Amino acid sequence: MKPFDCRWSRAWLLCAMLAICAAAPLVTAQGRSTPRFYPDDPIQRAPDTQDASKVEARELSLYYDALINLFGRPGKQEVGRAGSVNTIDEVPDSSWFVNRAGTRPLTIEEITRGPNDDAGPAAGPWAVSRKSGGVSPGFTITDSRGARYFLKFDPPGEPELGTATEVIVTKLFHALGYHVPQSSLAMLRAADLTIAPDATVRTPTGGRRAMTRADIDEQLARAHRNADGTYRVVAGEALPGRALGPFLYEGTRSDDPNDIVPHEDRRELRGLRVFSAWLNHTDAKAINSLDTLVTEGDRSYVRHHLLDFNAALGSAGIGLRERRDGYEYLAETGPAKRALFAFGFYIRPWMTVSYPRYRGVGRFEADRFVPETWRPRVPNPAYVRSRADDTFWAARKLMALTDDLIEAAIATGQLSDPDAARFLADALIERRDLAGRAFLTRVNPVVDVALTGDGSLRFANAAVDYGFAPAPSRYTVAWHGFDNDTGELRPLGETEGPQTPLRAPAGLPSGDGAFVRADIRAESPTHPAWSAPVHAYFRRAGSSWTLVGFDRMPEAPPMKPGLVGAEPRRL
Repeated sequence: MKPFDCRWSRAWLLCAMLAICAAAPLVTAQGRSTPRFYPDDPIQRAPDTQDASKVEARELSLYYDALINLFGRPGKQEVGRAGSVNTIDEVPDSSWFVNRAGTRPLTIEEITRGPNDDAGPAAGPWAVSRKSGGVSPGFTITDSRGARYFLKFDPPGEPELGTATEVIVTKLFHALGYHVPQSSLAMLRAADLTIAPDATVRTPTGGRRAMTRADIDEQLARAHRNADGTYRVVAGEALPGRALGPFLYEGTRSDDPNDIVPHEDRRELRGLRVFSAWLNHTDAKAINSLDTLVTEGDRSYVRHHLLDFNAALGSAGIGLRERRDGYEYLAETGPAKRALFAFGFYIRPWMTVSYPRYRGVGRFEADRFVPETWRPRVPNPAYVRSRADDTFWAARKLMALTDDLIEAAIATGQLSDPDAARFLADALIERRDLAGRAFLTRVNPVVDVALTGDGSLRFANAAVDYGFAPAPSRYTVAWHGFDNDTGELRPLGETEGPQTPLRAPAGLPSGDGAFVRADIRAESPTHPAWSAPVHAYFRRAGSSWTLVGFDRMPEAPPMKPGLVGAEPRRL
């Protein structure tokens, strides 16, 4: 069974055992293997079955995390199939991810609303309880309703840059399926801020003292101030539940009984590489995530969030994005060696990129974007382990964000220059298509496989449908009877043709509970990798067939990332 093929209604111990199993069927002491597919396959939601109320909040050193990822290789060294997929190779809904784009058509209203359930802080004085501890100015405030928000500002001299980026990227990551905090735009005057009675600030020696008005003025001096004296802010509402600190992109959390899949093996985190490249979100690291303990009824579980998106697109949060962001890691030996041998005169590709200057956009463009070689600032353990099937999954989600949905997300950033909004939309649409072309063509792109009761096989080709590749000269399907208990295959014949539907050969089993496997190849002179078959498993129920299993890279051997590092850490 595959790592995620567990019966969530059965004992959790069995689920934990299955999470570390290989793709081959399990064999009991009597020599009889367990079924590959169960009646409830494919699972659409992976619930957290164990109570996690004893999880404790933990801190993570930003510098330690950066150093271990820059100069080490944390996480598992063998790279196999993602462990968080169901039997049809999809990521179920969970406390990590919710299927939205690519699963059903999204509306303009949905993407405009995003994770927001209100319009932001209520009007009136806002009581400041804490100032930002990071490099960007900001406050934690409580509005007149008692709701808590985190305020962020635009960097000096760059109106709308950080605030628009935060709101736009939040909406897009929400549409793609991630848990993100609510964010909304507001205008602020210094007089709107009061000091909460219990507000304190941390001193350089690690102690605390009462907050003063000078502390507020110091933060405001580091933010962009409009000509009328106002400040544009993005208000992020505090996430529900108890804050537990960030999650790592490798290993598991030792005190969370539901955290059984190593994070570097989660497809939703491996595929995040594609989405981050699209949005130039180079800061996807542990410190920009947050776990919260959420209680529902008599059970508590951990929900995993992405946050802090003001350092994406063309923004670095505190100013314009650095030119090398997206092109190189902070520490990368290859470019450094070439510069050394050239006595410092080596011209790196990112040095020659020309960025149009628009209010609120910063350093962002599409002409020089190469999705396959894009880099975050620091190596991400999940990104470096992403396989072609992981990036294919992500590219399909990305392509489901249509032009009008992207434009609607950009509108929520309220850019005052319509030319800036148009430029940003065009750049994101072009980058989306470049990512789709790069990642939808690397593997056999057969999708949406269905078998009718009378033996008519239908499927689509994602790369061809989006215009990224010419249609194959023909498709070939090898048919097998499949024994769900033993895994044995019985050849039933082959069918072929230039397009669907393709008829199954005579002799398909017709009894309730029977299984067949269809191995679909595409013959393309321009894309030889498509000749590797995808495997589709169908189960008979009455007069119809249901897709219960799908393997996009069934014969792919485990890959080694290269550098050997430590065993997975448990935060």
